[in-house]
Amino acid sequence: MSMKTNLIINLFLVVHLFTSCHVYEKYENASLFSLTDFKTTTKLNATTVEFDEPIMLPVSFVKSDSLLIVQNIRTKNMLYVYNINSRKKVGEFISFGSGPDELLRIKNMQLVGKDLYITDSQKKSVNKYDINDFHKITDNLVPIQKIAIEDFFYHLAYTDNGYVAIAVNPENKRLIYYNSKGEREFTAGKYPYFGKELTVFEKIEGFNSFIVVSQKYKRIYLFGMITDLIEIYGFNGELVKRLHGPDQVFPQVKEVRSTDGYSRMSGLGKSTFTFSHPIIIGDEIYVAYSGHQIIGEESYPIMNHILVFDLECNPVRRYELSKSIVAFTIDPETKKIYATSNIPEYHMVVFD
Repeated sequence: MSMKTNLIINLFLVVHLFTSCHVYEKYENASLFSLTDFKTTTKLNATTVEFDEPIMLPVSFVKSDSLLIVQNIRTKNMLYVYNINSRKKVGEFISFGSGPDELLRIKNMQLVGKDLYITDSQKKSVNKYDINDFHKITDNLVPIQKIAIEDFFYHLAYTDNGYVAIAVNPENKRLIYYNSKGEREFTAGKYPYFGKELTVFEKIEGFNSFIVVSQKYKRIYLFGMITDLIEIYGFNGELVKRLHGPDQVFPQVKEVRSTDGYSRMSGLGKSTFTFSHPIIIGDEIYVAYSGHQIIGEESYPIMNHILVFDLECNPVRRYELSKSIVAFTIDPETKKIYATSNIPEYHMVVFD
């Protein structure tokens, strides 16, 4: 046998050994996409929106006509309301606490027509408000309906016949569907497999996602938080489509059991933060995208992109933002992008 033949055989054995030991990571039945698949890219500059009173520590907000309803943390009242035209704070609502009309941890705010749904993940509840009460600036803002949810949840959204939530209970599947009374009807959805075996708690943490719902097309969209996986589900629980991109990253979480039997999750600091705060405007989905890790003691990763998809989650266009944002919303009429930024301190900006 010649030296050349020996070299080829040895090279083949090395390659075979490497590939047999290497776990090939890929989501099953997922279409891939990248930033180059977006047809147009527009660079947007931020203009600071100055109010008569600061916005404190906002983590999310919704826009209703001229009002910005801003969710704060570490303030006595959880919602500050600003008039975008007059640039004045016009009210504070919903105090922090365990009282009947108080909330402990606002997880989602979802405006559907004239109804504002505010979920409290700690109280396991959904409070439904008439958005007109915010415009009236009433001193006694109370929900027009309170719905108790049977389970703890990460994120929850209203559907036209009830609610859907990201499951926290390891005995359930991916999603829990509830009726209009908050009673569990069924669970659906398998956790994605990408070539690596995960514990139940690693799956729950690794595939935590934001939810946005199209009432018109009866679709539920999941945007991963530490994996750039997008999934579309129907109102009946069927998986419609999976997409992976633009960077094709996977969860890096690891369950670590302590000597006292309790588990904790590690590896979040090594994870790539991906999608955040999706919103449907017309027949398009806008979602913020990071692609960065948290650096040092920063509360939020850098987010300089907003990606736009159609309702089949085909890439349409993307925006490159001059300033990193924490949360955003879209004005349905003007398509202006309003956002909060924490660099150097929290403030409101508009991109147009």
